[in-house]
Amino acid sequence: MGTKHRANSSCQSPSGMSMVESLIAFPILLFFGLVIVQIGLLWHAKFALTHAAMVAAQQASFSHGSHDAIRNGVIRGLFPLFGRAKTPTEVGPELLRSSLEVSRGIALGWIRWEVLSPTQQSFQDWGEPADPLLSPGASLGDTEIPAHGVAGLAGRRKPKTGVAELYQGLPVGVASGQTLLEANNLKIYLQVGIPLQMPVAGQVLARALSLWAGCGFGMARPSRPIGLVDFGHTLDPSRLHPLIQCRALSNFDHQGRWAPRWPVSASALVQMQSNARKSLMVLRDRQQSPTRRGS
Repeated sequence: MGTKHRANSSCQSPSGMSMVESLIAFPILLFFGLVIVQIGLLWHAKFALTHAAMVAAQQASFSHGSHDAIRNGVIRGLFPLFGRAKTPTEVGPELLRSSLEVSRGIALGWIRWEVLSPTQQSFQDWGEPADPLLSPGASLGDTEIPAHGVAGLAGRRKPKTGVAELYQGLPVGVASGQTLLEANNLKIYLQVGIPLQMPVAGQVLARALSLWAGCGFGMARPSRPIGLVDFGHTLDPSRLHPLIQCRALSNFDHQGRWAPRWPVSASALVQMQSNARKSLMVLRDRQQSPTRRGS
């Protein structure tokens, strides 16, 4: 009898151990599954941001690279992320909702964009006084880089700071390191904090990135706000503090709960369809040419 009881116990033991192992492994597998889903959502958002950056660049290329045109393009481009329209009649209200969300993101610091090209040095080399009669909206004293007939001008016009070299037969400016054709390209960099929706996994990812970026543990409110609201007057998002990661990861919702956002970025490059006009949006110094490397 004792032998039979011991035999039954030995037969049941492996199944009991298997159940314990399953109970231990299930939360781990669930966690990694949520991490994979969260990464997939961020990857989807990356495509949406690439679209938004392209829409903003294309819209701004017809409006002299103006801040308002870029902002409107960002609002329209981010509509798939912020809008919830199911019927054509809902598009208008949802566009307004998207606009308010973009304004909120700018104010809180988790939406930021920057004009990477043309740079300040591009205008030093290739800028010329704007003609209000030929360039609608221009004022006396504005500086513009010509866009019309630029293919013919590129070989004949010389940069104001001198010729550093010839690239494909075109003069390269000393200050900008660009040809006139390159200075006529509008490149926009867009960065948006995407909500981390997966429970547990999102918070773990946010804290890991926060520590890696030097922002602390991620749940502390920033000691010095950097959003537009804190300046007391209108500024464009390109003047915000570059540490958008900390601002996005330390985001709190309207109820005061920690709601971290993962910063996702994208850029777009288009040719200007109107004269590039120097403004507050053009703040960046000379960068590497989009055509040549190592220059």
